[in-house]
Amino acid sequence: MHSGVKLAEKGLQVISRREFLIYFSGLMTTSNLSFGASPMAELRYLCWDGYDQPSLLRPFESLHPCVIQPEIISDSPAAFARLNQGGHRQYDIVSIDSPWLERLDQDDVLAKLPKSSFANSFQPYYPELSELLFDEGNEKVNWLPTQWGWIGPTINTRFVKEENYRSYAPCFSSENRGRIGIMDWGDWPMLPIALYLGINPYEPLDDHAIRQLQDAFRALFKNQPVFISNVALGQKALLDGSVHSLIGTGTYLTSAMRRAGLKQIKTMIPDIKNGMLQCIVWTEGAGAIKHQPYEALSLQWVDYIASEKAAFHLSYNGPTCNLSPYRTASERYSKTQWNTLQLSDLPDLWQNSLAHRTVPSIARMLEAWQRELMKSL
Repeated sequence: MHSGVKLAEKGLQVISRREFLIYFSGLMTTSNLSFGASPMAELRYLCWDGYDQPSLLRPFESLHPCVIQPEIISDSPAAFARLNQGGHRQYDIVSIDSPWLERLDQDDVLAKLPKSSFANSFQPYYPELSELLFDEGNEKVNWLPTQWGWIGPTINTRFVKEENYRSYAPCFSSENRGRIGIMDWGDWPMLPIALYLGINPYEPLDDHAIRQLQDAFRALFKNQPVFISNVALGQKALLDGSVHSLIGTGTYLTSAMRRAGLKQIKTMIPDIKNGMLQCIVWTEGAGAIKHQPYEALSLQWVDYIASEKAAFHLSYNGPTCNLSPYRTASERYSKTQWNTLQLSDLPDLWQNSLAHRTVPSIARMLEAWQRELMKSL
């Protein structure tokens, strides 16, 4: 008969089911030496914050004899550097931005997805998103999209007017000096500047283009000497008016604020400038590392986390708040969720955006950025 006395009151520590599985996995590994039993699979998972939600991990771990060990990243270029030159062997699964998944795929690092995986997912995707991401043929892709959004001027409408931020011109205006924060993380802040200058960063850049970019970075840093290193700081600065806008981010930063009721925070869709698209659609995805002991199980996780159900959960319940790649998700969102995610802006978005793909000259761009950044500090 239950005594009604809490375990904690007896001095016993209560652990979660997941903590038990991790502990039990260790015991199984140890006992395997004596009894010859197979240890519980441990999948090492390099991913963005949000993919480690227990509500996502537990259902999969319940269906499969495994424990998933997430390792959280702060930017995709750094994660790719960790995976490069053999570092990928330390992991079983990755969830990072699509350009870096493409590079891993090109380097033959990702396990081959069964054709059924893509076929089952592809049809319900937003057709416009599919066209942006998979124009080279689906059979060559060994990763699946999980969530997406766009990079555009991020504003607080209590301080600025929307119509003034359909361009990146305010970043270079002396009237806005010190009022626009620069997100100093990876490749995102550099790409809008390149497009604004009429330089396509998704093509190889020559010396002249790199010099143009470096000059623009110098001018930007001089006019906007406000550097922000992470999402939390950017959100705080945008909310309290320390900055009126941010460059180098977008819905990844704003949607969670809008979910909290701060509808004055918004990501704009910049207009086409001199024939060049200015808005960038970014995508995160998942892939399994090939030739690892649990490759088959890792591929099952990729199917799971990229499924309509998991992607819908991921889109609105994590630390950040982003769009599901499934068009069917738009039918499930409430009016509040629809407004939070700025779904009414999608027709405008499809007309004015290009996809975030592999950037051939990213190393030289980062070098120019860092050089001018160090001079400005």
